Amino acid sequence: MATFFAMLDAARPLPIDRLRWFAGDRNALDLYERVVFIAHAWDDLIDQDKPVDVNGLMANLLLYLPANPVFRRFESDLRAIFMTSMVGYLAANRMEQSGDGHKVEIAHFLRYAVANVAVFLIGALNGLDKGAEIVAEAMPVMIPERVADYVKEHLNEDQARTI
Repeated sequence: MATFFAMLDAARPLPIDRLRWFAGDRNALDLYERVVFIAHAWDDLIDQDKPVDVNGLMANLLLYLPANPVFRRFESDLRAIFMTSMVGYLAANRMEQSGDGHKVEIAHFLRYAVANVAVFLIGALNGLDKGAEIVAEAMPVMIPERVADYVKEHLNEDQARTI
């Protein structure tokens, strides 16, 4: 018998192209989408620039993520990636305020370290070669912000010229 949460999730339409990224595994795509939601909510709470669905955030953290079968299968691997992503995000917030062009470029990279959750899942579910092919196609969708735009947002004109 399906759980209450599984029935709710089954009712949500999932984008077919993203489903292909995860070898057709709906639970893997669900995990990816929830991690993206959590990462955006955390960023919005830190930056205080957008409202956050705190109840949705808590439900994802306490109910949906731990119950996801793909999370449970790869939990120890994912926790390591989560730690890496969190440390990177915290470092990025410090680096983007430095005024140093190189540090700001690196901060852009670190802010998106959570994308490695998807990279890991894509590789684990599709294998190395097919995974690399999918990641090459998917990464611009996962990370739409260009480094140049990020640099403009975090450096003044004089600082940006040093890059």
